[in-house]
Parts: sequence; structure tokens; C-alpha cells
Amino acid sequence: MPQEKTENQIGIAPGKYSSLKWAVVLFAATVLLITGLSFYVVSDENLYYSMELAAGLNLINLFYPEEYNTSEMIRQARQSIFDKLDRYSGYLEPNALDRVTEEFSGSYGGIGITVVTHERGLLVMSVREDGPAGEVGMRTGDIIIRADTTDLNGLNSYQSTYILRGEEGTPVDVMVARNQMADTLEFRLIRRKLRLIHIPYAGLTENKSLYIRIMDFEAKLGEDLLACLDSLYLNNKDTVKAIILDLRGNPGGLLNEAVTAANLFLDEGHLIVGIKGRSRWRNDQFKSTGRDITGGLPLAILIDRGSASAAEIMAGSLKYAGRAVLIGDTTFGKGLVQEYKGLYDGSGIRLTTARYYFEGNRFLNDPGASVIDSAAGIPPDYYFSPASDDPFPLSLEASLILRDFAIDNKDEILEYSPFTEFSLKLLDRFIEYAGEQGFKYESDISILAKFARDEATYQNYSDKTLNAIDRIRRIAEQDDIQQYEVYSDYIRQRLCQIAMDAEYGAARAYREAIIPYRRDIVLAEDVIFNKGKTDSGTH
Repeated sequence: MPQEKTENQIGIAPGKYSSLKWAVVLFAATVLLITGLSFYVVSDENLYYSMELAAGLNLINLFYPEEYNTSEMIRQARQSIFDKLDRYSGYLEPNALDRVTEEFSGSYGGIGITVVTHERGLLVMSVREDGPAGEVGMRTGDIIIRADTTDLNGLNSYQSTYILRGEEGTPVDVMVARNQMADTLEFRLIRRKLRLIHIPYAGLTENKSLYIRIMDFEAKLGEDLLACLDSLYLNNKDTVKAIILDLRGNPGGLLNEAVTAANLFLDEGHLIVGIKGRSRWRNDQFKSTGRDITGGLPLAILIDRGSASAAEIMAGSLKYAGRAVLIGDTTFGKGLVQEYKGLYDGSGIRLTTARYYFEGNRFLNDPGASVIDSAAGIPPDYYFSPASDDPFPLSLEASLILRDFAIDNKDEILEYSPFTEFSLKLLDRFIEYAGEQGFKYESDISILAKFARDEATYQNYSDKTLNAIDRIRRIAEQDDIQQYEVYSDYIRQRLCQIAMDAEYGAARAYREAIIPYRRDIVLAEDVIFNKGKTDSGTH
């Protein structure tokens, strides 16, 4: 019996022949994509370009003589595409899309803390009492230096999310450094499904205004706001005289949540927001239904440069409907709507699909301009700039020394209530502590004077010029040191607030150390209780 042949007529073993066969087939398909089948797609130029790109990648994969990083090439091509679009459109890796999807649900799997970066790891800014971290005794001011086997030094708070969050019921072991303790602490935490906190505080001011702090417009904010009004207003109508919504620093969220929230304060028929896209299929209007559940109670909304997106929709809709007065600073100016689209591999894209507008056809992003252009934002009816926006307080907050000192001296600070009775000796100790931690405030004038001195020396300016610059520099540096005295009330109030939050929780801190001393709330009440008597302007 003749021996079975193991090679074909061109001398290639069956396995190799199979590989070559598929290579030839793929090449033929590629050529057809570029040439023979182009008549199917020539009517849609964009589709043709996408197929041409895929064909080009196939050719490179088949015939390029050296190895190359396919994923990196695709990443760069993808980035180049989105670089041509507006700053809100972009590609989302699978884990990033998972986080977005999770937040759209209104809850997340985690341990119940908020963190910021710290030189040693992650500094715990707040701890939920109903979360796993709070139940095992973690505190505000703790520093997480390790999670499982990952050292957290150098990670930002966004990266840490993927380590600390996870599936409900899964464990995470954390190592914690606590102030004034030589040894570290270790906790095993079991992640739980936690509902997002949209409203960390709501309560009455001394003048019977219902103050409501809204942090975002993620899923179920509308439900939470209705529940808040039901509990504190509808069951207490005779007591509440006005409502103040605090949207400062609110980055926004979901459009439908902004519509739901604004609808609570409007009678039927008002335009809340309209959206205008590239085609008529992307055009829509959302109008109020039902009735204003507050019966037209005076309403003020606090805004600033950090109020964006859905927060602007709520503020703008109520302002232009004549329902609310806005107090603070011009909003961020994000007049665009994004949609999220999932891709086959679990990744996705965030894509701008429309502009939005208010009553009177008011667009934040001009329809005649490119979506890449920035919008102007919504101006307040009454301008107010808080001390916290000034350069010296901003530098203090960025250094985290206020929080560190308050946590270290919590018991002593809490002896003084209200904060106006704060010991001057304790304030002096804080100033000394700031110096020990290497904090040195430099104003813009000081920095410019220092630069001018260096440049004048390099350019061989006269001694007279150098002496004049030195005088300016000394005056500027002395003024920098005096900022501690200028902002002493701010420092004392913040130290008391942080200490009270750490010891008693956010609700008491808001009630006793924040609300009574917020000048923008005082202005809001002055405006809504004396409408027409207070002049618009800077306050």
C-alpha cells in the first residue's frame, strides 16, 4: 500500500498550507475592500474611510517586515480622532465605562469613604457611618497607605477608585496610618452596595430658610430631593419661609435628573430645557408638568464657576422661568449634552450629541459656533465671591495643613464653640505648625518681584533698580505673612468645621460650623426676604 503523502504538490505541509490559505484569503478580502467592493460604500464617504482604515491595518499586519505594537497603533489613531472633537467627547476603557454605568445606577460597591491624594497614600476626607469603613472604626484624617498588596503612594484618587471599589461581598485589606499613632492599623473590609449621597445636608437656617446642599445630579437625585422636601417642607409648611439650593461646585450628571428636580419648583407648561442636535431626531423639549410643590415659596440658588452641566440646567431653567434668583458667580458654561455608547469589547465612547437651550431660545453654546468653543456660563443675579476663592485660602486648602492640624488638635479645638471664641494661642500654634510643615505662601506680586530681581541681576541692571525691586519684594513678602491675620476668621471657622465633622459627622458640622457663618446664605436671605430693596452688584 503506497505511503500516504504528507505534503501537497507545492511542498507545504497541511498545517502550513492552512495558514497560508487564510493569509491569501485575508489579503484577497483586503484588496476587495479597497477596490472591488467599494461600490457598496462609495455613497457614504465616512463609512468608506473607516473600511479603508481597517483594510490598511490588515495590510500592515500581513506584510510589514517588522513586528509592531498593534494596540498602541490603534490607541494613537483613536486618540487622534477624539482630539479633533470637543473636550467632553472621548474614549472610555472598559473599567472607566463600568464606573460610569455603576454611577448611573445610583449606587456603587465600595467601603464608604471619600479620599484625596497624600504624600503617603490616600487621605480619608469623610467616612460614611453606614459604610464598611465607618463600622470598623476608620476615621476622617486616616491615611490609607496600602490596599491588599498595592502601595497607594503616588496614586491619584481616580486610580484608587478601582482598587477600593469592587463587587459587593468581596474583601479588601487596608493598612492605615493614624495621626499621633506610631503603629499602623489594619482593617479587613467587605465591600457593600452603597447608595450615592446626593444631598449631604438639608436643614433650617436661623431665619427659617430651608437650605439644601446638592452635590451632583447622578441617578435618583430627583427622588432624594423630593423626599427631602416632603420631610422638611411639606410636613412643616408653616415654619419654612424660603428655600435655598446650594449648587456650588456641582459638576452635574444626568439630564433627566435635572429635569425631574427643576420640575418640582415649576407649575405646568414651563420649558425646563430644550436640546438641539445635528438632525431632527436629536431635537426635543422638556416642559414642566404638574404643579410647584412649594406653592411659589421664595427660592434662591447658590452657584459658582464649578456649577456645570445638569446643575446649570436646573439653575438656568428656574432663573429664566422667573422662578429663582441666582447668587454667586457665573457658572462653568457647559451647554452640551453627551451620550454614552458601549462598544463590543466592553469599552465605550462619550460623545457630544446636542446643545441645550432655555426659555427664550437662550443657548450657552452658540449654535453658530463650533462645539469646541467654550460657552459663557449663566450669570448670577447677585454676584458674590467667598473668601475661600481668594489666593491665600486656596493655598492653605491645597496644602492640607488645615485638615492635618484640625485632626491632631480636634479635642482642644472643639472646646471653643462658637468658633469666634477660638483661642488666639491656638491660632498662633497653627501658624507655627504651618511653618514647620514647610508651608510658605507666595502671592503673585512676590513671585513676580522675585523673578524681576533674578532677571535684573542677569541683565546687569543698576544697583538703584535692584534696590527698588528689593523694596517691593520685602513689602510683598511682609504682606504675604500678614495674610494669616487677614484670614484669621476663615482659618478658625475651617478648623472648627473639620474637627466637628471628624468627631460628630457632616450634619452637625453643617448646622453649627458652616451655615451660621456663610455670607452667601446671608445675602440670599436678604435678597429673597427683601426683594426689590437689594441692589444687584458685588457683595
